[in-house]
Amino acid sequence: MVTVLMAVRDTPSGMLGEAIASIRQQTLRDFEFLILDDGSERTDTLAELDRQATADSRIRLVRGVAAGLTATLNRGLALAHCGLIARQDADDWSEPERLDRQAGFLREHSELSLCGSNAWTHRQDGRPLWATRLPENAAAIRAALWRGNPFTHGSTMFRREAARAVGGYRQEFSCSQDYDFFWRLSDAGGGANLREPLYHYRYGSGTVSARRAAQQALTHRAAQFLGEARRLGVAEDVAGSIERAAEEIQKGGVPLRLALKQIDHRMLAGELRASGRAYAELLAEHPASCMAWGKLLRWAVFSGVPPARSWCFQ
Repeated sequence: MVTVLMAVRDTPSGMLGEAIASIRQQTLRDFEFLILDDGSERTDTLAELDRQATADSRIRLVRGVAAGLTATLNRGLALAHCGLIARQDADDWSEPERLDRQAGFLREHSELSLCGSNAWTHRQDGRPLWATRLPENAAAIRAALWRGNPFTHGSTMFRREAARAVGGYRQEFSCSQDYDFFWRLSDAGGGANLREPLYHYRYGSGTVSARRAAQQALTHRAAQFLGEARRLGVAEDVAGSIERAAEEIQKGGVPLRLALKQIDHRMLAGELRASGRAYAELLAEHPASCMAWGKLLRWAVFSGVPPARSWCFQ
């Protein structure tokens, strides 16, 4: 019934084992587990993949050279055998009834192409934070897409043929590929998020950098230009949209809110001292920014008053 699609690149064996176990223990038993190794080099990662594939015949392990997340996911879309595809990130985990609930929802709502869910969030070490509050119905999701991604990537399930019909993930996007992909899926067939948190998302600091902030700003803005083209009914110009976004960033720099969001990610991962220094450095560059001052104040409360942490993000 469902292909679970996971891309792996040097994920520590403990996290990887937890992610795979959460799928093997699903109450819905009728699935294939397509795991694509994107050129991993860590010996513990490779050993864990072999061990899990040997232990469960539903696992189909496909190895490849390092190609990047976008290309690896597109390869998965091409290899998937089942009509529904569920994403699962290699460092997160799912509640046991997740696949059952989402597959049932898509059976009942044949007009929709995409179903995500709210998620429990965690620090990098697994310690819990709080649950997300994502828009749930198709109309709210369409409105939210103009601001950002209303889905947790790893929590989603979508129809294989709909994903292929919109062209899968754009090869030109090394970041925000899920934002653009889910927007096109939502435009084509509509999407929804289940209210119950059925997924566990782990904040990690490994991909937080100034370079990544700039790349995310570029692809995020390009996705918005492409969304506007679809709204107007004109041809999408991917290269032109990326060029327009690059020109905007060159003139105005990385939008402050996106740079601050990168630091938020580091704080939520558990790197309190490093995130505090990063907030202060960004504030020194933008001393008149109320947003930067507010983020630094929130960091102070988050770091110094643990019981107030969830309140800081409500």
